[in-house]
Amino acid sequence: MRRYIFMLIILIFCLILPGTVFHYLSWNGIKPDLAMLWIIYIALHHRPSEGVAYGFATGLIVDMYFSRYIGMYTITLAVVAFLISLLQQRWYRDNIPLTVLLVFLASFLGQIIVSLLANIAGLNWDFGNAFRMIFGISLYNALLVPITYPLVNRSFTQGILKQKSNYERGY
Repeated sequence: MRRYIFMLIILIFCLILPGTVFHYLSWNGIKPDLAMLWIIYIALHHRPSEGVAYGFATGLIVDMYFSRYIGMYTITLAVVAFLISLLQQRWYRDNIPLTVLLVFLASFLGQIIVSLLANIAGLNWDFGNAFRMIFGISLYNALLVPITYPLVNRSFTQGILKQKSNYERGY
């Protein structure tokens, strides 16, 4: 139970920090998508079914917190989490440069999905501006990996976020 509470607290920080701290650290209005970064980290440490569940739940929370279009981030984060969860089975998690690349590509794909869903919803974004935002957010997320991922990975493998086996739970 403590693990899930801690994961929820991290998600809350992921929602609050872009509007506070990263407001001052933005590049031409571009801020990292910390919720997407967090769901990528979660998906790297869980099976595909769990990754989709976490992605869906996180996306729904993000949609309720940020947007008036429920479903944009729900769909996006569920898809990204599913793909990352599939890849993590063949991934060496301790390799930071590969994780930086993975986060960049996953963030890029996720932001493209958000853009497409926004256009379907009637929000017409200029292609050049949308590409600048997609690339910038993806790059920002990737640049945060060397700072954040070692701590998160250690927490998932040895610390408070480590998932206990059925034997340890008493099942």
